[in-house]
Amino acid sequence: MHFFEYLTHPKLLGHAGLMIPLTIQAALLHPYYQQNVTSSVVRRSLIPIAVIMAFVTAPMRKWLPLEDSMMVNFCFVSLVTFHATCLAFEYGLHEGPVLGPKCELEEAELSGEENETSISPEDSIKSQSIGTTEARKRTNNHASTDGETKSTTMTGDSSESNVKNSPTKKKEQLVKPSTGELVRFVLWLLFSPRGLECQWAPHPSIVTFRKPISTSTFILRENLGRVFVLHAYGTMCWALATCAFHHPQGFYGIIKDVTGLSESSVIKFFAGYGTSFCIGACMWTGLEIAAAGMNLFEFLLYSIGRRFLPVSWAPEKPFNPRRYPPLFSKPWESKSMSEFWGRGWHALFRRDLTFCGALPAFKLAAMLGFGKQVQKLSGLMGAMFLSGLMHEYGESSLDSKNQMFLFQLPTEFSCEFFHSNRQY
Repeated sequence: MHFFEYLTHPKLLGHAGLMIPLTIQAALLHPYYQQNVTSSVVRRSLIPIAVIMAFVTAPMRKWLPLEDSMMVNFCFVSLVTFHATCLAFEYGLHEGPVLGPKCELEEAELSGEENETSISPEDSIKSQSIGTTEARKRTNNHASTDGETKSTTMTGDSSESNVKNSPTKKKEQLVKPSTGELVRFVLWLLFSPRGLECQWAPHPSIVTFRKPISTSTFILRENLGRVFVLHAYGTMCWALATCAFHHPQGFYGIIKDVTGLSESSVIKFFAGYGTSFCIGACMWTGLEIAAAGMNLFEFLLYSIGRRFLPVSWAPEKPFNPRRYPPLFSKPWESKSMSEFWGRGWHALFRRDLTFCGALPAFKLAAMLGFGKQVQKLSGLMGAMFLSGLMHEYGESSLDSKNQMFLFQLPTEFSCEFFHSNRQY
C-alpha cells in the first residue's frame, strides 16, 4: 500500500503528465519515424495536449510552503513549465533533420593526458564552425536526391546512381531503432536545452564545445572544486543581502556600522547597488552550482550505465567533457554583461525565444509588408516580449497577489521597446 501511495503522489503524477506528451513528440523526431508523414501529424496534434498538461500539472509540481520554496519553484516549476510549453511547439512544428555535428573525443581525452593548452579557443571555434558547415552541407546533399542523380548522370553511371539515390534505398538505410536506442535519443533531446549537436545549435561565437580536457580534471577542478568555491561565495553574498534587507538604512547602514564612517553621499550612492550586486551574485552562483550538479549526475549515469545496463541501453561512447561547456564565462574575462549573462545562462532559452517569439513576429511583419529593418526589429521585440512573459509568469505563479498582465508586463514591454529601438 505504501508503494502504491508513492506511485500516486501528486508530484510524481505531475511530472509524468508533463513528460509523456513531450516524450512522444521527441521519439517521433527520430530519423526513422520522422520520414513518415503520419509522425508529423501526430506531433502537431500533441501540441495542445502538451501545453495543457504543462499548466495543469504546475500546481502539482510545486514545493510547499510557497514562501519558503520561492526560488526552487521558480527554477524547477515555473521555468520548466515555460520551457515545456515552448518545446511542445518546437517538437510539433519542426521540419528537417535533428542531428547536427557531433563533438568527437580528442586523442588527449582518450589517452587521459591533459593537453588542453595546446589548442587555442580560436582554433576550437574555427574547427567547430567548419564541422557545422560540413555537416549541414552533407545534410543538404543527402536531402537533394534529384540534384545528385543529375550530376551522376553526366558521368555516365545513371542507372547505378538512380538506385543509390532512390527513395526506396534511402528508407532501407534507416533501420528501426531498438527500445534502448530510442530511449537514449529521447533523453538526449529532452535534456539538451542549449541544443548542442543539434541542427539548431547556437553559433560557436555564442556557445562552443569545451576545449579538450581530461575527465578527472573536469570532475575534480571544474565541478567539485568550483562548487565548493561558489557555494562559499554565494553564502557570503546571501548573508550580506539578508543583513542589508533587514537594516533600516540597507547596505549603507551596514558599512557605517562596521567601519564607523561619517555621512558620505558618495558611499551612499555606491552602497545603493550593494544589495542588487549580492542578489545577482547569489543567482549566478546558484545557477553554476545547479549546472555542476547536472554534470556530475550525467557523469555517474555514463559511468554506471556502461557497466550495468544492456548494450542497447548503455551509452555508446565514454563520457566526453567537451559536450559540457561552462554555463557562464569567467566574470573577469567578460567584456560586457551581455557576454557574461547572455551567452551563458540565456543560451538555455535561446531556441525557445527565437522559435516561439522572434520567428512568429518576424513572419507577421513580413506578411504585413514591412521592410527588412522593421522585420528584424519585430523579431527582436517578439523575443523580448516572450522573455518578459516568462519572467512575469514565473513571478505571478508563485505569488497570487501579483497581477501579471495588468501592470507589470506592459511596463516591461514598453521599456524593452524603447531599449530595442535605441539599438537600431
